Amino acid sequence: MIVDQIFRFDDVSLQVNGKQLLNALSFTVNKGEFLTVLGASGAGKSSLLRMFNALSSPSNGSIQFRGSPIESDIQSLRQNVGILFQNPVVFQGSIKENLMIAGRWNNSISHLLDHELRSILNQVGLEEFNLGKNAKDLSGGEQQRLALACTLLNHPQVLLLDEPTSNLDSKLARAIMDLVDKLRRELDLTIIVVSHDHLLMREYAQRVILLSNGEIVADGPFKVLDEQGAFKKVGLSGREVSHET
Repeated sequence: MIVDQIFRFDDVSLQVNGKQLLNALSFTVNKGEFLTVLGASGAGKSSLLRMFNALSSPSNGSIQFRGSPIESDIQSLRQNVGILFQNPVVFQGSIKENLMIAGRWNNSISHLLDHELRSILNQVGLEEFNLGKNAKDLSGGEQQRLALACTLLNHPQVLLLDEPTSNLDSKLARAIMDLVDKLRRELDLTIIVVSHDHLLMREYAQRVILLSNGEIVADGPFKVLDEQGAFKKVGLSGREVSHET
């Protein structure tokens, strides 16, 4: 079977203001994978996630996206690698205005018709809402779905999610992850999720990168890491869930 490699990290380190956040990370991510990055608070998870979208640049080492240096075409990269933040970015104005702002990276979608925008909302379960509804009036879970719809407008190949369920109750958290996994299968997306909730992530992720003090201490399926006792080594039990905020 031919493996389609989408990201390659070679000896990547990150130092900010004299502090070493990430140290000599080397790994690859394949097309269609559902990867989660786990670790205790301060392990470097969010710092790593930002590098996939070139929001941070390595102090040392190199990153490739589809075989080319990640910094070679930033606009194309951010069109193809969408990011959903822990606190969804929702602007003052209507749902339609938020969607049109999100399409600024792609000139081909600057004149989408209303029925096309509603089709995007339907993908994320917001079909009941009028395009003219004030986006700020949506609930937290609905705003997360709108942010996801905005990301999908650019037809990304990769979705990055930074603690996407940390501000949601368990029912809404599972609903968001069900939606993300459904979109992965339907749209052939690669998913990379940073999370503290490893009990929830083990229901969806095919692979785990476990970080501790900015270094990769384990990389593989949950079952293998459980057998190795990897979670306990970094203070995370494989059968319990942390509730950091």
